[in-house]
Amino acid sequence: MPDSELKNQLSFNRVLKCRLCSSTDLSIFFKLPDTPFGDRYLPPGKGASDANLIPLEVMQCHNCNNFQTSVVVDTSSMYEHYLSRPGAVNNVLSGAYKEYAEHLSSLLDLSSKDLVVEIGSNDGLFISTFAERGIRCLGVDPAKNLTEVAKGRGITTISTFFDSEIASQIVESHGKAKLVVANMVVANVPTLENFFTGIATILDRDGIFAMETNYVLDVIANQQLEVINHEHITYFSVTTLSKFLQNFNLEIFWAKRVPAKSGALRVYVRHRSKSTSINDSVVAAKEFEECFGLFSPTAWGAISKNLEHQRDIAKNYFSNLQSTIIAGYGTSIGATTLLYALDIGPYFHMLIDDDEFRQGLESPGLGLPVLSRESMYAKAPSVGVSAILAPRYVGQILDKNQVAISKGIKFFRVWPNLERVPNSLWDLDRPKD
Repeated sequence: MPDSELKNQLSFNRVLKCRLCSSTDLSIFFKLPDTPFGDRYLPPGKGASDANLIPLEVMQCHNCNNFQTSVVVDTSSMYEHYLSRPGAVNNVLSGAYKEYAEHLSSLLDLSSKDLVVEIGSNDGLFISTFAERGIRCLGVDPAKNLTEVAKGRGITTISTFFDSEIASQIVESHGKAKLVVANMVVANVPTLENFFTGIATILDRDGIFAMETNYVLDVIANQQLEVINHEHITYFSVTTLSKFLQNFNLEIFWAKRVPAKSGALRVYVRHRSKSTSINDSVVAAKEFEECFGLFSPTAWGAISKNLEHQRDIAKNYFSNLQSTIIAGYGTSIGATTLLYALDIGPYFHMLIDDDEFRQGLESPGLGLPVLSRESMYAKAPSVGVSAILAPRYVGQILDKNQVAISKGIKFFRVWPNLERVPNSLWDLDRPKD
């Protein structure tokens, strides 16, 4: 078999223990169709369509109530050239992160003597808000292509994965960090014990570890199907994370639900202290999770039933558009989840994305070409239907595509329900999230 056909065959291992408490008392609570690794977009001829199908299931630990995927994919080589640049292509997210950075700066009263470290610093956009204030900054990210962009912003960046060994090296070279940040990163880490040992090592005695991650409560309540993928291998709650952090003499002292990705969790963590109090938000979060029934056996019932229903509707609708060119809009890792979960990929002809990093590549498994939005109407015959595969950004996508809409291209939301957007005659006034 040619080498190009092997590039998208990824190995994976079954998870036999809870990632937080090591219990073997695990059971599957939510199951999706076997799916290729969703962010493995490759150049034409490099084997994107040869992607192997991998189980995609969410398990619950009956000892500590942690949620995690049933398998872990070997992604070590892929992060060396990573595609995702969320802040660069999402203005709403960029604005929210600036407010986030300002809150942390004021909370810690950061000065030029302090050190800020961002784990998973991507292209350096977030941490640059601290560098602009004259604060010492250091990024840590394994993606060499993105760290070069970060260095272009003036951010010193180490191209590697963060762990306890790297933490010790940073302390030796730069000193302890007053602030450590990890945005949408910790859910991807397979060895959390090693990771948080590193956090405890690098964090100054009066420092803060700020962690933002997908929140399992919002995944369920807001039916964030696209959040479930092979990259997100742990789905945190305040209850389970608080208990786990005790192993490292760390504690959550502040927690908040934030609107990112239609619902995420942001927590501030510090070294445990008897002299300072825990913010009421932490107690409120745990009470809310209990009252919601987050750990109940029936918690995943609604999203499971809706998926079955929407799969039938979507397959029937798109299969009847045989004479229409259909484009999917969005190429995030969650777009692959939606295409396979709804089983609609075979009806699509292409994918559209605004990120030039992804244009010209092919999607994993389906091998759909990724084009710019102008391609929808600049080429003949033009696209007739555009199915939005980024459910939380429908409003932004519509705003960017007024020209396409004026040319008669029909846009559809595909999840959590199938509907034409915008529909001034029969529509709800939804927030543009």
